Amino acid sequence: MTLYQYDVCPFCNKVKAMLDFHGVPYDVVEVNPLTKSEIKFSKEWTKVPIVKVDGDQLNNSSDIMRELERRIPSARAMKASDKRASWGSDPSSTPAEKESRWLAWVDDRFVHVVTPNIYRTWGEAFKSFDYITERGNFNWFERQSVRLSGAVSMYVIAHNVLKKRHGIEDEREELYKDLRAWCSEAVGPNQPFCGGSKPNLADLAVFGVMRAVKTFETFEDAVREVPEAGEWYKRMAKEVGAASRTDGVAN
Repeated sequence: MTLYQYDVCPFCNKVKAMLDFHGVPYDVVEVNPLTKSEIKFSKEWTKVPIVKVDGDQLNNSSDIMRELERRIPSARAMKASDKRASWGSDPSSTPAEKESRWLAWVDDRFVHVVTPNIYRTWGEAFKSFDYITERGNFNWFERQSVRLSGAVSMYVIAHNVLKKRHGIEDEREELYKDLRAWCSEAVGPNQPFCGGSKPNLADLAVFGVMRAVKTFETFEDAVREVPEAGEWYKRMAKEVGAASRTDGVAN
């Protein structure tokens, strides 16, 4: 199995969280965000993440997670135990409906709140691309080009496009608000995870998005201001365990 990614991409980290949780070995190819030469084979889909497995190409993070859930035996076994899982604070929903609703929330809302936080300042923007280029197989010229153009373009996109599109004024406050909603409404006070006694796909998705920024000020501020999110993250980190990527690099 091969994952084509950007290292700090929240969508890519959703997929990595699931693979790590189930202990599935996978190779990682860091894609150059300027040339995208590593994914030239994909003619109709030009975004990351892309997963190639058993001769198939899987696109779109949530679709990838659902398909991997279908293929991974341990995921199927966990799904079969849903009937015994707590339904949390919304007894009108089945576990599957709750999982789907919050998984959609991650894609439609949470990722778009986290992204402007990564590029909140010029310093944070450059730090994010330092991290990308350190992980990628880039020469010195490519590293400098990606760092400069990537950081500048994402800073501009985050502030002039994403914040306006999603009605975000103060990205930090929106992040805190969304994490409080996740902890109170999705996880709830009487269970450790959105999935009940064990994480579901929504848990893995939120964890992956947060783990993407674990080395940034964004993460430090979030777990300080929303300590319940920090406690949930610690429980998730224990459940997910070590990275199962084959190059031995920690996620």
